Parts: sequence; structure tokens; C-alpha cells
Amino acid sequence: MKHSKSSLFLMELIIALLFFSLASTVCIRLFVNAHSLSAHTVDQNYAVNYAQNMAEAFTGCNGDLMALQTLLTGSLLTEDGYGLSLEQNGYRTELVCNMAPEPGSTLSADISVSRIDTAEAPLYTLHIDLHIPRVK
Repeated sequence: MKHSKSSLFLMELIIALLFFSLASTVCIRLFVNAHSLSAHTVDQNYAVNYAQNMAEAFTGCNGDLMALQTLLTGSLLTEDGYGLSLEQNGYRTELVCNMAPEPGSTLSADISVSRIDTAEAPLYTLHIDLHIPRVK
């Protein structure tokens, strides 16, 4: 009789350990997913800030990419002269204009922010329409 009670206790203990190991596996997966979601959210927040900063600087320079390049230290003009690229803190911010600014026209530009170390799609993109006023 004593032998059957100890084997029943051992079986109950094994089932309890199995249950707790399954529960801990689920909890660990949830924590890992929460961490990766948090890291992605941090990346997106930085991307939004960098895109908004570039948009404000672009608007403040009235679409003049040469003035924008002197304002943003470390930025590079593209070969065709219609774009600007800036790498900082692990992020690449690229601004691409559709044409050269002309007085009285509307200048459109797209800003995209992506991580330097990954070849994924951009984290954030922003479209800007800027009216260039005529100078009298």
C-alpha cells in the first residue's frame, strides 16, 4: 500500500512539473515578443522624429537643398542634386525631391527613414508639398 501512494505522488509531481514547464515556455515567448515589439516601437518613434526634423528643416530652407545640406551637418547631396541623405545614430534619413524649386510652384518631396544595419523597408515615410513663393 505504501508503494502505490509514493508512485501516485511521483506521478502527480511529474504532471505538475510538466504543467509548470509548459506555462513557463508560454510566458518566455510572451516576454520575447513583447521585447521585440517594444524595440520596433522605439525604432518607429526615432524614425518619426528624424522625418519631422528633416521636414521642418526642408520647409525652413524653402526647398533649397544646398542650404539644407549646410544646416544638417554630415548630410550628402545625391548625384542628381534632387536628394539629400543623412546618417545618424544608426538611422538613414533620405529626402528626395521631384524637381528643382522654382518660384511660384509647388515642390513635392518624400522623406524616408530606415535603419542602417538592416535592409528592410523604411520604418517611416513622409510626403511634403511645399509652395515656393514668388519673389517680387
